[in-house]
Amino acid sequence: MRDVTIQNDMMGAIRAVVADEVAKTLGRQVELLEQIARYLGVAPSRAPAAAAAKRASPPVASKREGAKVLAAKTKSPAPKRRGRPRKVIAEAASQESAASPFKAGQEVRYKQGRGSFTAHVTSIDEKAGTVTLARDSDGKQVARPFAKVEAA
Repeated sequence: MRDVTIQNDMMGAIRAVVADEVAKTLGRQVELLEQIARYLGVAPSRAPAAAAAKRASPPVASKREGAKVLAAKTKSPAPKRRGRPRKVIAEAASQESAASPFKAGQEVRYKQGRGSFTAHVTSIDEKAGTVTLARDSDGKQVARPFAKVEAA
């Protein structure tokens, strides 16, 4: 009977030591989790853990300073635009598409997905910068931008 009592005392002492070490290691996290639980309206599960966590957590200067430091760490500078303005790029693209490099009936190769196909040009839409092609293998009609089509 005495052995059982000693064993229970040892188990209680071990549990207390382990709880203190966990509270020291995870003190601030436990405190934050309990604040979240209170915010959500859930009662914290263990009051002694909160007391141990408050003892073990390192002092924080203030919530406002902590928020400033966190904001400074996570805030990235605004991306800077470089190069020509979009309007100039759009005008250049429309000028390039106006001068069609293809003619009706011309044999071309085009890429679509993972494949490359041979086809013949059926029509050209210079305004949109696209070419309508008839695929040689099955005759399927496809519209592709000038950039995806090359002379065969």
